[in-house]
Amino acid sequence: MTKNPQTHLSRRDFLKTAGVVSLAGTVASCAPAKSTQAPEVKPTEAPAPAKGSGEVIITVGGWAEASTKEVADKLGFKDTGYTINVQVRPGGPELTSMLTAGIASGKSPYDVIDFEDEVAITYSRSGFFEALDGLLEPGFWDDFPQMMIDMAKLWDQYEGKTFRIHHNFEAQYSWYRKDWFDAKGIKPPTTWDEVAALGKVFTDEAKSVWAVEEGMLTGYLAVFLGYLTKQAGGNPFDADDKLKTTLEYIYKLMYEDKTLNPACLQKNYDQQNADYTEDKVAYHRQWPFFYDVARAKKDWFNEDKAVICLPPVGPGGKQNSTYAAGWGYGILKSAPNAEGAKALLKFLVDKKNAGEMAKINTWYLINRKSVMEAVGEQGMAKYLKMYSDAGVIGTRPFHPKFVEASTKIDESATAYLTKQISIDQAMQQVQDAMKTLGS
Repeated sequence: MTKNPQTHLSRRDFLKTAGVVSLAGTVASCAPAKSTQAPEVKPTEAPAPAKGSGEVIITVGGWAEASTKEVADKLGFKDTGYTINVQVRPGGPELTSMLTAGIASGKSPYDVIDFEDEVAITYSRSGFFEALDGLLEPGFWDDFPQMMIDMAKLWDQYEGKTFRIHHNFEAQYSWYRKDWFDAKGIKPPTTWDEVAALGKVFTDEAKSVWAVEEGMLTGYLAVFLGYLTKQAGGNPFDADDKLKTTLEYIYKLMYEDKTLNPACLQKNYDQQNADYTEDKVAYHRQWPFFYDVARAKKDWFNEDKAVICLPPVGPGGKQNSTYAAGWGYGILKSAPNAEGAKALLKFLVDKKNAGEMAKINTWYLINRKSVMEAVGEQGMAKYLKMYSDAGVIGTRPFHPKFVEASTKIDESATAYLTKQISIDQAMQQVQDAMKTLGS
């Protein structure tokens, strides 16, 4: 159930270059209200006939092309009467242009699209998607834990309508060199202070070894800031004292504690991972794809070199220790085969199919009850269960103009962390930028 690490890495580069800023200015400025209740499933007309005909076009990331075909073949999508045409998504502006033109012309280039958080907000506010609520079986949301319902309310609904159903639920995990920690007689860190103290234990600048590394290059730093500001108990887009606490903490980790390598400000995830698997890092935060990256280094890997532990608890408490991002399916307005699109969407989010999909590929691993029961503790499922049971996964920090807001925070934070401006100047810049963008 593992993914090819190289194709999974390309997905991370794709996120960085998603490029929807050109559309972001057109989106509405109000965020959907938070709720602890499951999204409402509204009654609609009778479902389409069981048997259909024609081709259904779905567009996915290149890393998911083969597994999407495998899912359709092994789980019997052809039994619906439709055939599936899996196409690889173009990136960023090209995709945006294609979808915009499709809506305007009355014929979208695809029926179903698999898409990520970064574009979900912009695309939904731009009117690209059909509402999905009427396609869902009664009790559909009973299969989802509260943490996913909270995420769906914020990231998958707009104006009370569901436009996306997650098939992928990826928390950020803490990994450590158990062999190194055991040799030093210490346990993995459980608090911010304990993370900071790792510098004295592991950092050896002469050997280019650091206690901690991160991907903090422009386009990546905002993700780390969201993670740590969440641990601080806040949302970076609020541009308040929680963000300031986070920035000062990172600065201290780099320049005072000698824990976090300052060179990370020029590193992406590939470079961060390379340092870890070249014995230069004791501890880092990373997305689930590192599970495969580590194991792909067959001449290097053993279980004690990449062990997952619970994340450190920051000032915001255990429930804010990490957050999950994800991808999901939506039906495009003006889909060339609207009925086929409905059939495919229902097939892909079906309770029975969801568990089998996760067995086929971890790209479909999600914290649905049926999926976790079907997969058991294979691969990353074991750690998703560990994090879920521990109650450490929170909702991803949200802004209705997410891409633009992230870019603004990234720019000011980089200037502060490279000692170009003061913390007060950085905070003022972020506050001004958030006021300009609205909320």
